[in-house]
Amino acid sequence: MKWYARQPTGDMLYLEKVSAPREKKGTLTEMFVLRGVIYMTKLVFCHNHSRSREHDVLPHKHDCHELVFYEETARGVTDIEGTEYEITPLGVSLIHRGAVHSERHFEETNVIFLGFESTLTLPDGVWNDMGELRPLFCDIVREVRNQEWGYEKIISLKIQEILTWLERKSCGESSRVRNLEFCKQYIEENYMQDVSVGELAGMCGYSSDRFRHLFAEKFGLYPQNYLVSVRLENARHLLKSTNYSCVEIAMMCGFSDSSQMTKMMKKKYGRTPREIRNIL
Repeated sequence: MKWYARQPTGDMLYLEKVSAPREKKGTLTEMFVLRGVIYMTKLVFCHNHSRSREHDVLPHKHDCHELVFYEETARGVTDIEGTEYEITPLGVSLIHRGAVHSERHFEETNVIFLGFESTLTLPDGVWNDMGELRPLFCDIVREVRNQEWGYEKIISLKIQEILTWLERKSCGESSRVRNLEFCKQYIEENYMQDVSVGELAGMCGYSSDRFRHLFAEKFGLYPQNYLVSVRLENARHLLKSTNYSCVEIAMMCGFSDSSQMTKMMKKKYGRTPREIRNIL
């Protein structure tokens, strides 16, 4: 089967199947083999549309997968199978075949929709800050409109490139979370020593400021505050369960001296180390 673009209706471009002699190469359906998985990609529709402020897209579904690219002014929410995601500028959403989804736009913006068939390894979802994919979406729109020689193969390759970029971003996010969890564990195991936030940031490949904000976003505390919290919790445990002096416990838990420990305990618990020890 060969795929041809019908004349656009409004700003919607559809592709339809028509009977044609089988071709060896260059048809809209292209096959990719990556890590033992066969990917067959073909475009079903291409839609470049403006969304007005407060525009609602009612719940609906497609007989194919869908990619959506949101331009710089996009603000809103999209619901995919009951899960709500924020729409942000230069974001991309992926909706699987048959998944019920809807949108609500808070600002006027331009949106590019691609309906396609392919083997997917990614889940439904939204990827933020994907401005690097804008040229790929625009290239596909242009290829469909111009229909120059070889456009079918170019479109197939570009769709697969978009999906690969999204997969790369997903792997990067997973790696980032693992790195942050490692740093959290490192603090918990080495709180009694000098722990440098700068060194932890370097271990993750971030600047100190970026690392601080990512850590706080993940765990609810900045790394230095989390370090102090771990030290205080361990010091309190030692006060209640051992006969070590306050000076010894302060040194064992990484405080510069017992005065620093006392000051921080009064701030967090409202009591001095001696008062904490004497509480039954």
